[in-house]
Amino acid sequence: MSTSRSQGRLRWPLLALLGLLTAGGALLGACQGTPKAEVRAALEALPKNRRAAEHGLQRTPLQAGPAPAVLHLSTAPAAPAEGRLPVVLIHGTPATLYCWTEVVFGVEGAAGLAETRPVHALEIPGHGFAEEGAPLTGFQDAADHIVASLEALGLERVHLVGHSYGGEFALRAALDAPERIASLTLIDSAGLPRAEGGWLPEEVEMREHPLADWGWLLNSPERITTALAPHFVTIPPDRVEEFHLVCSNRRNWEAMIALVRDENGSRAHELVDLAAPTLLLWGSDDIAYLPEREGRGFQERLPNATLRVVEGSGHYPFEDQPGEVIALLEQHFETVEDDG
Repeated sequence: MSTSRSQGRLRWPLLALLGLLTAGGALLGACQGTPKAEVRAALEALPKNRRAAEHGLQRTPLQAGPAPAVLHLSTAPAAPAEGRLPVVLIHGTPATLYCWTEVVFGVEGAAGLAETRPVHALEIPGHGFAEEGAPLTGFQDAADHIVASLEALGLERVHLVGHSYGGEFALRAALDAPERIASLTLIDSAGLPRAEGGWLPEEVEMREHPLADWGWLLNSPERITTALAPHFVTIPPDRVEEFHLVCSNRRNWEAMIALVRDENGSRAHELVDLAAPTLLLWGSDDIAYLPEREGRGFQERLPNATLRVVEGSGHYPFEDQPGEVIALLEQHFETVEDDG
């Protein structure tokens, strides 16, 4: 059994909220947590996000979807390579587009994707500092936002990459707009029905506990560290503070709970129709979506899928092993483009 898996399961201490709610009453009801503008400023001040923050973000209005605009990090290579399609990166939950900084800009010994092709990392409504419109109530809202963003950004054909819940956002978008998807990459992705006993204990609490929507009141770096430890081989610098900032906003927390409660694999039966070449990247030590369960499950359902297991990584292989993941992504994109 892997080291991270043997650490066992974690629990969000939601029962303690009963006393807080009883004592706080209307005061807690009026509190919204850390404003999104402050979340963004603090995220951009973290050393891990320096390169992305210096590059800057863009805001593009949308015609439809749960937010009035898409916030995105968009890059273009200094010397564009002919035939190289753009990549669109979709983060998971709770996370922000800044989780892709190393994939976009590279690490020591490995150039980032932005070196050779256009890259667009999207901030999904209900996460990080994304603009607020209608509340994010489930996976389809996020998928609709992606499709609307592709249209608004003028991206006719892309390599679409999604991680965890962002993987299900991406695969739903690929099902809804297949003409825009040259290839799909799912990294430790949601999207399949959970097997009996397949839910982590904290997921059960978030799905079933009546006070789960108030869990942001108990947010702290210590609890974030406990929650993240089983999902990384080694938690990268600034990652705890990044998650802590994201979860300190009430709307972000409520969106996370809505997504946890919406997860049911309801579109898994459609995967047989998803013809785009699909790379399945899985961390060998992932305890949330097991490579031998969800990874193989996707491979069996998708007609044109390849599963690659990244050794020595947990639920976040692009952060545990960024150089290897960048190489696997670029190899996948080039194969698709050469065959096309």
